[in-house]
Amino acid sequence: MNQLRIIKIIVFIFTFLLVGACILLLGCLTKKAFMKTHQPPVSNLSQPAGSTIKQIESNDKLLHILISGGELPDRIITYNPKNKQIESNLLLYEDNNEQQ
Repeated sequence: MNQLRIIKIIVFIFTFLLVGACILLLGCLTKKAFMKTHQPPVSNLSQPAGSTIKQIESNDKLLHILISGGELPDRIITYNPKNKQIESNLLLYEDNNEQQ
């Protein structure tokens, strides 16, 4: 009779540990599910409001970005994502003086 009581106590302890572990696991999963995801840091291209990106190309680990609008002429920005810096800024002016 004493052995049966010991087995019941062991089963009760293991059941308690199993239920506790399940509750802990569910708590961790719900915490991760409802946690806000962190957005990657946004680099500022220092462009005026109303600017839109028209085209992006990469070359030698640099990004060449064609931007238009923002009360400025179209421009090409060479951006280094590794350093998060603008390497160059090229303004594209249209020649409105047509010679006949």
